[in-house]
Amino acid sequence: MNADGRQPHILVINDTQEILDLLQELLEEEGYRVTTSLALLDLGKVKALAPDVMVQDLLFEGTQELGWKFLTLVRLDPDLARIPLILCTAAVRTVNDPEMAEQLDRQGIRVVLKPFTIEDLLTTLDEVRTAQSLI
Repeated sequence: MNADGRQPHILVINDTQEILDLLQELLEEEGYRVTTSLALLDLGKVKALAPDVMVQDLLFEGTQELGWKFLTLVRLDPDLARIPLILCTAAVRTVNDPEMAEQLDRQGIRVVLKPFTIEDLLTTLDEVRTAQSLI
């Protein structure tokens, strides 16, 4: 529960329905309220959903460019910049590139590399939610 007594709301964005279904089921079993999207959303829709945390893949429509653009737009938007972002991706070389890793760290974007266990994701969710409550 959040400090206000409501279930934490997670927005999961991934272009694979099976992954969305699996994450929704697992996270709901852990007490989260989950909204899923097969496509990147416009920022107005994200604001309307008001998630506590966003979990996003990097690859959309066969390219990483759209995923990066979305992450950047979220971080630049004053209303959304406070929302913790977790990037769940198999793009190991991309996120481990020193320049990219520094950019992700600077933007406060956590990375969970695929394949991952649900425990890996839950631990990261707990860490970003704890850090958010300290702000």
